[in-house]
Amino acid sequence: MATTGLAATGTAMALALTLAAGLGADPAAAQVKGGVLRVALETDVRGFDTVEGGVFGQTGEIVARTIEEPLIGWNPDTNEPEPLLAVSWEASEDQKTWTFKLREGVKYHDGSDFTAEDVAKHYNRILDPAMKSRSRTFIATIQNVEVIDDLTVAFHLEHPWQALLPYLATTSMSGPIPASEAVEAGTQNRHPIGTGPFRFVSWTSGDRIVVERFEDYWNKDEIHLDGVEFRILPDTQTRFASLKSGEVDVMWTDRGPSIVQAKEDDSLVTLSTEGAGSAINLVNTRNAPLDDIRVRQAIAHAWNQDALVKISWQNTRPSVTHPLGAVKDCGDAGYLAYDPKKAKELVADYGEPIRISMIHTATPRGRELGELMQQMLKQVGIELTLEPVDQSTLVSRTFKRDFDLTGWRIADGADMGPQMFALTRSDSSYNLTGWSSPEMDEVALAMRTALTMEERLDKQCEMAELINQSGSMHYRGGGRYHAFTTPEVKNVPAPYRGVVDVTRAWIEE
Repeated sequence: MATTGLAATGTAMALALTLAAGLGADPAAAQVKGGVLRVALETDVRGFDTVEGGVFGQTGEIVARTIEEPLIGWNPDTNEPEPLLAVSWEASEDQKTWTFKLREGVKYHDGSDFTAEDVAKHYNRILDPAMKSRSRTFIATIQNVEVIDDLTVAFHLEHPWQALLPYLATTSMSGPIPASEAVEAGTQNRHPIGTGPFRFVSWTSGDRIVVERFEDYWNKDEIHLDGVEFRILPDTQTRFASLKSGEVDVMWTDRGPSIVQAKEDDSLVTLSTEGAGSAINLVNTRNAPLDDIRVRQAIAHAWNQDALVKISWQNTRPSVTHPLGAVKDCGDAGYLAYDPKKAKELVADYGEPIRISMIHTATPRGRELGELMQQMLKQVGIELTLEPVDQSTLVSRTFKRDFDLTGWRIADGADMGPQMFALTRSDSSYNLTGWSSPEMDEVALAMRTALTMEERLDKQCEMAELINQSGSMHYRGGGRYHAFTTPEVKNVPAPYRGVVDVTRAWIEE
């Protein structure tokens, strides 16, 4: 069983032409070289080291894509892998060993050669329990990564794993491969060095991150910009006004009112795509009274996802009953739909006052979420105290399990299985809600070891139903993503998985 780079390269070329046509660009037209693209983002980046910085948010991933690259690429149209830092790969007959041939002549921004040692050190570091990497649980099926020679690396798996290639292609967690020397020097988190088309220049926290074209990039003919300037503009209206005035060229946003406003503006270009994943609420089942399923199900029935989607997202996202997106129809997946009468019955059956708290970001979106949840729970007799915090504090407290309710997200991906496994297995360090059951452990393991994608997706639907019935998570709208550019910006594809990829963009004169 082998996958080579030849067919995938042809697919990639076809995809590039399709994207160009979809963006109104003539593939044969002259592509303008030079210029600095200015991209407006909502939040700062937590860091670029997969251990120290943790999991990328969407804004972090947008920046990181310009600097670092994963082992393989992913074609969103065909849902298949394609060559990137690896040019070909082959699985053993039992699918437990995957061997990758690496691209020759790839340089890191510090001038060092990209080799199999960099790949092995990166993944073995994440897999080392002593490092306490938040990415470890997602890829723990990988036992170790072995250097065969300078341009050959082998991944040894505990069992066949359908999610290996999607996760080697991800740019949100463990995928981007840094220079091992930078990691060992402890500089990667704030001064990242990768193989990407742009090299890191500067980072002014809370203000901007600047990157410039890397002249020794292995695929430099595809790169047109001199550089990219990422501006941190937390206020949505400020981002939108900056795009309208020409102070920035690209805007990422998930705020409903801004999306509606921008889509109605004929002077802007709208980029949108459907996906998987979901914004969610997490319920800490370790804390009383949330350790009682009646209380959790009461909260689930009190939660009106449709109202949130209408009020906060302005119907720019769909309501969902599971996080798999269009890849699999799980039906209602046992979803505990909005039913205040049922919620009141469960509260009455519990028989004691229910007082809980919720942490949320001190952003307009976060405050809106908290206030909506507070109103909905009040209607069924549950008292909710709100705790607004900054983004970093929310992330820290969530990972420390210091919350009753908190906003979170299931990130979009080519395969949702690793995230669902990590969020629900009793032995997972990423089980943030604390809810688990022997039945879920069994289904999750069966999903992880499935030999076919059909069986794997069926098990993911079963997992979604168990999650829904547990009342440990609530959906806040599924994967639909938007970005906006000025007409002069060309060759920016729709934001696959919510991430704006500006690496191959150019600015028309």
